[in-house]
Amino acid sequence: MASIPFKPLQPTQFQFQLQLYSSTILLNPFKFHTTLPRISSSIHVTHVETTEQEISHTRRDSKTNSNENGSGFSSFTPKYKRVDSGQENGAKRVVLKDRNAKLKPKRRTSESSSSSSTNNNKAVESKKSKIDSTLRIGLDMCSKRGDVLSAIRLYDLALLQGIVMGQYHYAVLLYLCASAATGLIHPAKSGSGSRTLNAPNEPSSHNNSNEFNAIDHDSHLLGSSTVDGFVQRMKSSAKSCNIQSVRHDDSGIKVSEDVRHYALTRGFEIYEKMLSDKVQMNEATLTSVARMAMALGNGDMAFHVVKKMKEDGINPKLRSYGPSLSVFCNNGDVDKAFIVEQHMLENGIYPEEPELEALLKVSIEAGRSEKVYYLLHKLREGIRQVSPSTADLIDKWFNSKVASRVGKRKWDVRSIHKAIKNGGGGWHGQGWLGNGKWTVSRAIVGSDGCCKCCAEKLVTIDLDPEETEKFAKSVASIAAQRERNSSFQKFQRWLDYYGPFEVVIDGANVGLYSQRKFRPSKVNAVVNGIRQMLPSKKWPLIVLHNRRITGDKMDEPFNRSLVEKWKNADAIYATPTGSNDDWYWLYAAIKFRCLLVTNDEMRDHLFQLLGNDFFPKWKERHQVRFSFSETGPVFHMPPPCSIVIQESEEGYWHVPIASELESEEERTWLCIRRANSPMANQDSSTVNICKCLLPKKGKLI
Repeated sequence: MASIPFKPLQPTQFQFQLQLYSSTILLNPFKFHTTLPRISSSIHVTHVETTEQEISHTRRDSKTNSNENGSGFSSFTPKYKRVDSGQENGAKRVVLKDRNAKLKPKRRTSESSSSSSTNNNKAVESKKSKIDSTLRIGLDMCSKRGDVLSAIRLYDLALLQGIVMGQYHYAVLLYLCASAATGLIHPAKSGSGSRTLNAPNEPSSHNNSNEFNAIDHDSHLLGSSTVDGFVQRMKSSAKSCNIQSVRHDDSGIKVSEDVRHYALTRGFEIYEKMLSDKVQMNEATLTSVARMAMALGNGDMAFHVVKKMKEDGINPKLRSYGPSLSVFCNNGDVDKAFIVEQHMLENGIYPEEPELEALLKVSIEAGRSEKVYYLLHKLREGIRQVSPSTADLIDKWFNSKVASRVGKRKWDVRSIHKAIKNGGGGWHGQGWLGNGKWTVSRAIVGSDGCCKCCAEKLVTIDLDPEETEKFAKSVASIAAQRERNSSFQKFQRWLDYYGPFEVVIDGANVGLYSQRKFRPSKVNAVVNGIRQMLPSKKWPLIVLHNRRITGDKMDEPFNRSLVEKWKNADAIYATPTGSNDDWYWLYAAIKFRCLLVTNDEMRDHLFQLLGNDFFPKWKERHQVRFSFSETGPVFHMPPPCSIVIQESEEGYWHVPIASELESEEERTWLCIRRANSPMANQDSSTVNICKCLLPKKGKLI
């Protein structure tokens, strides 16, 4: 991950020029003093008050009219007449009485007074609710568009109108301010943006007309004096709707330097206001504060915010640690970066590839070989296949001078072998082995599981039987909770009676292959094809929803005969109405530790419940993908080796690089070995062969 330099704000008072803005506050939580700019509201509020002079003037006009008519009243006699005139608080009070009224009006009873008060309260509450709804709509619009300045304007107007803001309002405001402070806004409804580990973008040395500019963008809305009016202008203004002054791309909306500074200072002001109003904090708001600290280049402040979450009973998320980790990694502070990682692990949060890549980068730059070794195994455990950018970092490490100087010259072969066996194969974790320079090549692994570059046989890492059993129970528990009428328990009993099976087929996935209408003939072709591949020639288990085997099409003789054949062979299970057949075929494949024929990538929310640790390993070893050719079904069996970072007994490394290739034989691997190893001592043509074997345009040469 490239380090992006930026100019952090100094933790002392700073000022910058921005039209129409000025204000000052003190941030107690972090002892941070700053001059905070505020958008001028351009609102002129006139307080109307009737004075004695105005009343006298009105009376003079009235007297003039009465004199013209020869009486104290005009020629037209109204139904009201003046009955009293007095003074109240130094001003004349005029009371009018209806001349047609025969009786004095009765005083309100306590009941009618209470009813009137209730109605007034309801009216006030209704008005407040409407204003709150309008403010929420306006902030949502700003969030979706990444319009931080309009959001701050709404905040100022809300304060002027005395609108009480809640957690949701502050969450959106802080999200937008934090995003703008880093120089890049990612539009997101309600401020729930994705995490980022990038340091703030380097500010432009000059104003770019394509950047999000405060003065140009805000000028067309300054006339609005209320939240409702401002939101209406936002809706109707083509400039606000299109945000033509903003440059959009896949990475977000870039903002100018003055907007960055302005959003940062106002963001801290809004946070201070949230504290003073005693609005309850949540993970989203505090993560935004941590991101603002990141914009300041203050990793300690960002980390303090995360630790404060735990103290306040708020569970931090992975994204909460991003700001502090980013600052420490970009500043080259290895020790503090790993303190953050340790805090994550202690709280049950596991870093993913972006976090591990950032840690790997700073460790390589600092020459910390023990940290690099630790992170390679972290990538092996949690990521398995690395991204191209991580692969480039690994390549950089092994080609460094530091890497060539670390490693054991002698080691106990038996202890290494025992460690590999105990770990299930594919790694030993005993540290760097060997010495001297490394050779890094990009190669492919053949269908026999051998590296085409060094000829080493890569291993298939065994799945722990106890872990597999635990996984099966987890699937059964989730499915039983979600399925009704004990339907899943009935399926479990059916499996106990008719099992075991060597292959399970996702019938719907096969029958709907490349078309919208279900075709039993395709299921039949896959069933026959997979049976021929099994030594036992045993029938596979077909799992289908019951609606797939009923209806007009299924009543056709050919289709009906297929279903009857499967039933007679005890090879089909029809899941009941209202059930999800995914749980059924997945559980059966796990229970019997058998192959599963499906092209389902198993990435939706149902499979997310199973976690990201054991499930990917299980899927890699058991899923059989398929396609159809002119001659029938084609099966893509599980890979001949585990697609995971592997460390050999000799200390060599093989690192798979993530790709979207259909065939594992087209995947690129990093083949890493010592330059003084037997294979590396071959002439340079070996490396050239490795490169020639790499796939081009999806095909092997």
